[in-house]
Amino acid sequence: MTDRRIDHLTRKRVAQMSLEEMRRALLVSDKTDLPNRRAFDEGEASPWVAMSDVNGLKALNDKFGYSAGDTLIRRFAEVLVGVGLDAYHDKGDEFLCKGKSFQELNIKLSQAQLILGQQPFAVLGVGSRVATIPGADFCFGIGTDLREAEVSLKRQKELRKASR
Repeated sequence: MTDRRIDHLTRKRVAQMSLEEMRRALLVSDKTDLPNRRAFDEGEASPWVAMSDVNGLKALNDKFGYSAGDTLIRRFAEVLVGVGLDAYHDKGDEFLCKGKSFQELNIKLSQAQLILGQQPFAVLGVGSRVATIPGADFCFGIGTDLREAEVSLKRQKELRKASR
């Protein structure tokens, strides 16, 4: 990697960025256009938070390529916002949400599960082959902080594995 102090092209580009462009670069996920983890951390505190993780992303990537996985991640972001969640893209296939109550998050995330699972979507696979994916699934955990939400998410994943 080029040292930023001697990478004159990068220094010039950053110097020319507007404040809005800098804010966007710092606080918005390029992959989903959702606020990112930094925006989550720096934003207003919430009494309840949720952590979610898309199921089967690795298998989708292995079968159709990374662009298919990116399509699924963008689709998931759209569904979260569509059901009215205050959603943030953490990293990879992990998303965070803020809510006023456990019930609010549980209802909206359950609704998102139904929508994501029942709405097919097209992906561009390897060799420019278009494939229709019948739907997707995700697990989520809810808590009063991220640690609790992560423990809850892990428990949900274990229950899902045990039920197969």
